[in-house]
Formats: sequence, C-alpha cells, structure tokens
Amino acid sequence: MTEFQPGWYKVQRKLDETVDCRYFDTPNSYIAHCWLEANGSLRLWWDARNNPPAKTMTWEPRFQRIPAPSANAAWDAYACTVGNPEMEMPITVERLARERTIKEECARFMKGDFSGPECVQEIHVGVFFDGTNNNRQRDYPQSHSNIVSLYDAHLDDKKTNFAYYLPGVGTPFEEIGEMEESSSGKSFAKGGEARIHWAMLEIYNAISLSLTKFNLMPEDEMKTLVTKELSTTFRNAPEHRGMLRIFRDINQRLIKATQYERPRITQLHLSVFGFSRGAAEARVFCNWIQEASGGVIGESKLNLRFLGIFDTVASVGIADSSPVGRGFLHWAHNNLAVNGVEKTAHYVAGHEIRRSFPLSTVRDGGSWPANTREYVYPGTHSDIGGGYGPGEQGKSLGGRSTLMSQITLNDMYEEAFTAGVRFIHRPKMTKEIKADFAIDPAMHAAFMAYTDWTLEASEQKENLAGSRRGVVESRMHTQMQHYWRWRASKQTDAQFKAMHSWANASPQDQQDLWESELDWRTDVEQARKAHEPIFEERYMPGVGMTRQPKPGIPSQTQSDLLRIVNSNAAIPPLVDEFFDRYVHDSHAGFWLLGPLTQWDKKVFVNEIRKKKEAYDQLMALSRSTYINAHQYVLAANRYALNHFEQRVYEASNPNAKPDAAPAIPLMTDADAPDLRDNMGFGGLVVEHGMGSGTRREANGSGQYRRIFDQDHEVLSVIDEAGAHLGRMAEGIQEHLAQVADRAGAVTDRVIDRVGDLPARAAEVAHQRAEAALRNQRPN
Repeated sequence: MTEFQPGWYKVQRKLDETVDCRYFDTPNSYIAHCWLEANGSLRLWWDARNNPPAKTMTWEPRFQRIPAPSANAAWDAYACTVGNPEMEMPITVERLARERTIKEECARFMKGDFSGPECVQEIHVGVFFDGTNNNRQRDYPQSHSNIVSLYDAHLDDKKTNFAYYLPGVGTPFEEIGEMEESSSGKSFAKGGEARIHWAMLEIYNAISLSLTKFNLMPEDEMKTLVTKELSTTFRNAPEHRGMLRIFRDINQRLIKATQYERPRITQLHLSVFGFSRGAAEARVFCNWIQEASGGVIGESKLNLRFLGIFDTVASVGIADSSPVGRGFLHWAHNNLAVNGVEKTAHYVAGHEIRRSFPLSTVRDGGSWPANTREYVYPGTHSDIGGGYGPGEQGKSLGGRSTLMSQITLNDMYEEAFTAGVRFIHRPKMTKEIKADFAIDPAMHAAFMAYTDWTLEASEQKENLAGSRRGVVESRMHTQMQHYWRWRASKQTDAQFKAMHSWANASPQDQQDLWESELDWRTDVEQARKAHEPIFEERYMPGVGMTRQPKPGIPSQTQSDLLRIVNSNAAIPPLVDEFFDRYVHDSHAGFWLLGPLTQWDKKVFVNEIRKKKEAYDQLMALSRSTYINAHQYVLAANRYALNHFEQRVYEASNPNAKPDAAPAIPLMTDADAPDLRDNMGFGGLVVEHGMGSGTRREANGSGQYRRIFDQDHEVLSVIDEAGAHLGRMAEGIQEHLAQVADRAGAVTDRVIDRVGDLPARAAEVAHQRAEAALRNQRPN
C-alpha cells in the first residue's frame, strides 16, 4: 500500500508469531494498540479514549492493512427500549461464518485469570440445570436440550475447570433418590429445591477436589442433606438461619480440609445455565449460593460471572393454567430476582402460548437489572431451549442441525464465551460436539427471512412508555401476531393438510396437529362472536318491549386476533417454510391426558394390565360361588376397563413382559372422557379445574402468553381487564379497580415464595484474529 488510510495495521511480527497491531488515525499517530497471539487471542490492549493522549509513530507503506469489517458483524448491539417492539437478537448474520469482533476478544481477554505467584490460582465452575422432563442420559443424542450441549462443551479437567449437570425435574436423578420419572416433578416441579441444594454442595466439592483430589462430601451425605436437613430450610427457618448454619459448618470443614494445600484458590468464577424450570432453578441457585456463602467459598472469593437462561418458567406448585395458581409457590416465591451477576442473558420464546408455561421475565418491575439482556426469539418453548427431536411433528427432518434451537444454542455459546465462560474453543471441539452445534444453512436462511419480514410487518410502532405492558409484552405480542398471520393463511382443510410438516408427521402427530388447528378455529370464531352486537330488551313508552343492540365487548386479545385474521396478509414463501418446517406447535404436543414419554407409557400399560387382572380374578370368583357372587361382581366392576383402556390392553399384547415396549393406540379428543376416567381425581382437575374438555389446555393458539415479573405476578390479568376501561362508565372502572386490588390481596395471601489453543497453524489463527481486529474502530 502506497497511500495512507486510517485503520488497523500489522506493524511487526515477532519470532514467536505474535503480531504488533496499531490503529493509525493519521500518518503520524495511532490511537489503539494490541498484540495478537499465535493462537489468535488478544492481549495488552491500549486505546487513547481510555488512556489519552494518542501516541506518535510514523506510518510506513510496508505496514499491512487489516480491512474494515462487514456490516452487522457486531454481537453486542442491544437496545432494550420500551418504544421498540421488534425482536432483539444478538446478531443478524450467519452464526458460524462470522468472526469475533476485537471488542469481543477484548472482553474475553479481560476475563482471563490473574497471573500472579505460582502459589495462587483461580478456578471456574459451570452449573447446568436442565428443563422439565429433559434428561441427558435418556434423551441423548437426538432430543437432548441446549443445556446438555452447553454442558458437554464446558471444560471439565477437575483441576481448574468443573462442570456439573442437574437433570430436569420429573426425570430420574438417582443421587437424590429419584430413581424414575415422576408426574409430580413434571406437573409441580417437585425435586427442584433438592437439585438447587445439590448444586450448591458441589461448589464446595469443586474447591476440595481441585486441591485434594477428593470431594469434601460423599454422595450419601449430600443426599441426606438435600432430602432431609435442607429440604425445608428455605421455607420454614426464620431468615434462613438453618440453611446458613449448615453451610457455615460445611465451609469450616472445607477450610480445615484445604488449609495446608497449595496453590491457594483465591477466586471461584461461577457460570450458571438453565432452561424452563431449570432456568428458574438457576436464578434461585444464584441467590441462594450468595446468601449461603456470604460471597466466600472456603477462602475463595465467589464471582458470579455469567447467568445464561432459556425461557424461564417457574410453575412451581399450582401452575397458571389452573384458576387459582400462578406457579410461584415453594422455592420459586420471591427468589427469582437476578442480583450480583456480572452478565445475564435470557432468551425468550416469542411463539409460546401455553398457560402452564407462563414466562418469568428477568425484569424487576419496570426495569432490567444491570448487565442483563433479554431477547425475544421466534419459536415455542423447546424451539428456544431444545428438547425436540428431528422429525417431531414432521419438522426439522434433516437432523439436529435443522432444529430451531440450534440458533439459540450457538448464540448462548457466543454470549457466554465472550463473557469468559470456560467453553471449549470451537477449533478444539470434538467431532461429536461440533456436530451438536451445527446449523443447517436452509434452516438459517428461513430464520433470517422471518426476522427480515417481521421488521417490515410490525404494526406496533406506538410509544409504549409508561404503559403496564412494557417492552417484553410488546415484543411478545408482536411475534404472536406474526404467527397468527401465518396460521390465518391456512384457511381451508386442504391448505392445512398440504403443509410439508403434515405430510411428514406421524399419525399421532397428525391427529394432535389437526385438533390444535380446530382449537385455533374455535378461538377465531369466539373472537368473531365477541364482536357481534348484544341485544337487550327494553321497555319504550308507547311502543312496548323492544330489542336494542349495543356493541359487543371483546377482550383486547380477541380484538387483536380478529384484526390480524381479517388482514389476509400475504406470507412470503420462505416465511411460510420457516413456520411449516421448523416452528413446532407446542399446544398440539402438550397433553394433559394420556401417557407422553416411554416411561409414562410403560406405567400406563402396566396399570391397565393390573386392572384387567384384578377384574378377571374377581369375576372368576363370582362364577365359582353362589354365596355373595353379586358382591364379587360389584367389586370387579370397579376394575372394569373403559373403551380406551380396552383398546390399549388389546394393542399391548397382554402376555408381554412388564418392561416391554408399550403399544399405545392413536389417541384423539374423543378419548378424553376415558382418559380422564383413567386419571381419577387428576381427570376431574383437568375438566373442572382447568376447564378443558380435550386432551390439551383450554383454548388454542389465539391467545397471548402470560408474562410475570417479580413485582407483579398478576400483571397480565390486570392488563386484560384494562383493555375494557375505555368502553365502560366511571362506576364500572371503579369496580374493576376494586377487583384488581382484591386479586392482588388474594395473591399475596396464597403465595408464601449456564482456552485452549486452536489446533491450527499460527498463520490461520492470525487470519481469524485479523478478521476480529478489523471489527473495532477506536473512538
């Protein structure tokens, strides 16, 4: 180059392949300086903005210029403002094709361990809470969650890096005595507290293991602690004195066990990840470990480096899908606030609507905690956190790389890696881990087509400042309306059944998808009826009784729904493909009735076999005696199989062994009465408590998702009532306010509380580092 241009230049390459890079603002001065290591990492950053003034040096034509970056390459652009309802995502470019910016490399470099005397060191611990009914051992390698993939990508040398995985509630966790799946764990989050306590104990074990090569506590002692001594501490002991005492004693044991060991551990960097209820566990864990330790583990300062969570759903105790619960009982109550964490990233599902899965935003009242980012992604709950397998509902047929959750998996990896989490560098990943992070180009193209379309189609441009529904609600509603536009484009049976996913779905998935479509059509029809005028009889002098029309009073959701459906918006082909091939219908696949997992099915079939055996034995007794024969018949009738149970019995081979693969016939909504009968009291709850006459939740996709924050757990309920205020008289407004106040009072009474060197030549590493360097222009 013979002509000067401002920018980054490689000035000198040393014998160890380290490169001296400087940003020249004029031919005679530079305003930034760094060294690029042979492994592609960056060190010794200086810039004139933070450390003025600019430094003198004469630019020379022999200096090699590093080209300017491409547009939209920055990861860290984030504007969580109330007046902007569009999605916020970290980047809008191909994930695996991009290079990290110099700012990201600097952020990563600044998280390096302190390089001091050999007698001290720092350690890094990653804790991974899986989601409800997600389990690494059971689900791998097809339908495991993003939590499993991130856990597998975390360094775990048991010396300076540790990784701990906690299975999702409702699945086996033998260490705490949960030997098999449990319906109480899946429905009520039972076992969540024990998982949180187990993870807390592992933090103390990590320091002991690093220094002594032995855990501080054996597993049998840990099991006793989490299932007995700690099981009620947080709920019942005044000011958690019992918990504080237990962990104070554990800390003294750790200090005594490690007091003569070297090197001393001066700091423990903790990174925590979670999905669904596991995200709620992760948030509670961050609060409890700070409270229990007082910020010190042994002699090591505790640093909460990163919290990475996917679509937090508390639903602890009675879920929001019931008429009396909000899902914030037991360990979730008043424990979800995000405090004391260096950086938090929360990825939220924009197309989730199930009432059993209300979102617990990280917002605290009207604002977000410091260093916290909350992004709304398209897709349903497990499209964000993972857990779907390729081919479910006829979607993502090309393997794991075609799952929507691969987008958020890679984004979370980058967020955490930049924040200093000890993930394996991509070039050093094993073949299996690399495959687990792969993104299919066709899926990504459809994803990007959708994000481009949403910016064009957004209809919520009004300033929302000061409203109850803040930025998260606005973005969630906007994304749901895009989904409604797409669903409304499938107006006929033929259009619906012509979809690619329908043609490739299993018979049971087809049945579920069709019945979900009928629920959607019912939602639309109810919205139309709500807009129809209401006639009331009035007496008019000289005329007599007349019928006078007055406007209907639809809910705000019904008004939005009908407006979107009536718009008849054209759906671009790639957007149609995005929804059809990659976005799952969570309403269709969420059964309140009937067995879901293989374990559920085995239990279901075996119980029917036992029931049939008892019936046959009692009927045999009735035929073998004349005395009290009718009593045996009456007793046998209690065990008589209903129509669906009889079909299951006939399909499951009555002579098969109890652990044989179960055969469940096709289930439809017509089987709902029999399935409720099979559930007993649980069936009554589904029908009368949750108001569902089908196998799924009441209502379909024509609704908005419930959103809760720490300050106002009935926020969504009051917002819906607020939509009517403009239509009603002063007296009605006052009445609604009184109702809202009473609802808040009732709620208060009811609720008691996620580097090694790259294995490449030095020159290749430099090329990557140069690409990163050109992304930063000093101010």
